Amino acid sequence: MGTQSQRLDRRAFLRFITTVPILGATVAFLSPLLRLLKPNVKPFEVLYSPTAQDIPLGEVAVAASVSEVAQPWDFRYFVFTQKYPQYTPTGLRQASVPGVVLRLPQKIKLPWDWASSIGKPQLVGQESDIIIFSRICPHLGCIYNFVSEWKEVQAGYGGYTPPDNRKHALMACPCHLSIYDPADPTQPGRVLSGPAPRPPRTFLYEIRGKEIVVTDVEPGGIA
Repeated sequence: MGTQSQRLDRRAFLRFITTVPILGATVAFLSPLLRLLKPNVKPFEVLYSPTAQDIPLGEVAVAASVSEVAQPWDFRYFVFTQKYPQYTPTGLRQASVPGVVLRLPQKIKLPWDWASSIGKPQLVGQESDIIIFSRICPHLGCIYNFVSEWKEVQAGYGGYTPPDNRKHALMACPCHLSIYDPADPTQPGRVLSGPAPRPPRTFLYEIRGKEIVVTDVEPGGIA
């Protein structure tokens, strides 16, 4: 009995001394591999928080002055700088996101419920007659236009004729002729025609004195 117990103990010991080098070698291999894949993450963060820096960061920017969009259907184009993580020693890459600030003829509920899911102040249910869209078409990433006369949409963007309740300024993509209604009360930027899978993404903004300041853009890509 004692001899059998000694054999079992010997086997367990042999397994142990065989396993330890394997585990050590695995850790020694994975650690530099993770650092290679994510060099902009601190060494210990790779193990417990590898995605901490994956959220895009926007640079707060003035999109327009309040006076520039004082009347219904006034608009102004602007460019927002978004920083995305890239796994090189530089850490970030910059991208320009074109946008458009619009003054609508009536207040609508702003589509900002996405904000609460990415750690921003919850602004669900807020109403305003100012809305700010990304001009990147959700279909394939072309830059669409704000068209102040719906007849120009009919003439230059595939012949689309909106119903009577939508015969106002629209947004239209010249690449694949997606048409959007920026003033739809239940879904701002609603797709009226074309292949776009969803409305354009929107910006978070604040009015600071006489300036309209964009602070972030809705996350997500194109179709």
